[in-house]
Amino acid sequence: MRDPKREKPQGRTAVLVVEDEFFIADDLRRVLVDAGFEVLGPASSVQDALDLLEAARPHAAVLDVHLGRENVTPVALELAKLNVPFVIATASPAQELAPFPILANAVNLGKPTDGSQMIDAIRKLVATS
Repeated sequence: MRDPKREKPQGRTAVLVVEDEFFIADDLRRVLVDAGFEVLGPASSVQDALDLLEAARPHAAVLDVHLGRENVTPVALELAKLNVPFVIATASPAQELAPFPILANAVNLGKPTDGSQMIDAIRKLVATS
């Protein structure tokens, strides 16, 4: 039996998108698809993201930090366990991220997120992983 956590999708580079604001999530999805990536999600909650990670292992991820009242840290920790690189896309200042080392040390694309900067960051993540 296959273990999806150990296998990356075949074909295009798969990117998990975790973002709770519909229009932002859809924009991120569209930019990534237009650049040739396969998009997992978008997931709008920690549980949705973890469920997607149970089903497939992406090559990289883009994470919003605040998902409603949740913080994305559990998803970031799971990605780290799976050796899946990620970037964050948040307007949160560095001091707000400081209590969460896994987030504080991640590349932050900011919000609003520049599509070409995001694509370049993901390509670099995938190339070095």
